[in-house]
Amino acid sequence: MQRSVFIAWILVFFYFQSYSQALQNERKIDPTFKSLLAKQELDNKQKPLSHGKKERKKSEVNSATTNQNYECIIYTKNAKAVRDKGVVVNSILPTFVTATVSLAQIKQLSMMNEVSYIEASKNNYPNK
Repeated sequence: MQRSVFIAWILVFFYFQSYSQALQNERKIDPTFKSLLAKQELDNKQKPLSHGKKERKKSEVNSATTNQNYECIIYTKNAKAVRDKGVVVNSILPTFVTATVSLAQIKQLSMMNEVSYIEASKNNYPNK
């Protein structure tokens, strides 16, 4: 009896630890990218099963947003680790890099210990 309770506690511990890790990785992602990732997941779940012309066009649009790259600021002190993941790094500063990334790369980067936050780039002043 005690052994089964002990095993149950260990399983609960590992479950919550893995949940905590996933939550921590999600906190590293800017809300703009979170919404794009959520939209991508929703689109992937709603892919059509048949191969009609209309449905094919819709899937082509979904794959276009999937393959799109985004400008971002990656807060890290290890630019080499980011580059090693295949990310196109535009500039390197002591505490962050600017880069061009896909949504898949954003998910990969959020899992890295070297990355503390991935921010979507913004215009700091209006174009006239």
